[in-house]
Amino acid sequence: MSGWTIAFIAVIFGVGVLALLWWIVFNASRKAALEWKKNNPGEEVVLYANGANCFAFPGEKFTLRGNGLLVLTSTDLHFDMWGLKKQLKIDLRAIEHAGTVKSFAGRRGRLPLLHIIFRMPDGGQLETAFAVGNAQNWADVIRTGIAGGGRIKIQKERREDGSGT
Repeated sequence: MSGWTIAFIAVIFGVGVLALLWWIVFNASRKAALEWKKNNPGEEVVLYANGANCFAFPGEKFTLRGNGLLVLTSTDLHFDMWGLKKQLKIDLRAIEHAGTVKSFAGRRGRLPLLHIIFRMPDGGQLETAFAVGNAQNWADVIRTGIAGGGRIKIQKERREDGSGT
C-alpha cells in the first residue's frame, strides 16, 4: 500500500471515531434532558445548560465532577450528570454565595466559572464551580433568587394584545 492510501484510511478512521464520540455525547445530553423533564414535571425553568461541567466538590462527604445538565428553576439549582446517576439539587435558600471565579479546585476554565457556596442539610458548607456559558448572568439570576427569599419570580412575556406566551 502506498503512503497516500494509508493516510486516507487513517483520516477516514479518525473521522469515524470523532463521529462516534459526537453521537455518544449528543445521546447522553438528550437522555439527561428527557429524564430531567420526566422527573420534574411542572417545574418552571429559568436557565438551562446541557453540557455544563461541574468542576468538583472538594470534600469527604460528597464528590461530583463531570459534564451534565444544569437547570435553574424558580426554587432550586439542579445538576444531573450524564451517564452516571449522580444528581445534585440545591435549594436557593441554602445558597450563601453565587459569583464567578477564574479557577476552582486546581482547575481553570477558559471562561469565568459559576461559583456556588451552599449549606448542607447537616449544617456543613460546600462549594462547587460550573463551566457554563454566561456564568455572570447565571450568578446574577441566582442572587436575585436569594434576595427574593429563595424564589425567582418568572415574568411571562407579554404579546402586544396583553396575553401571556
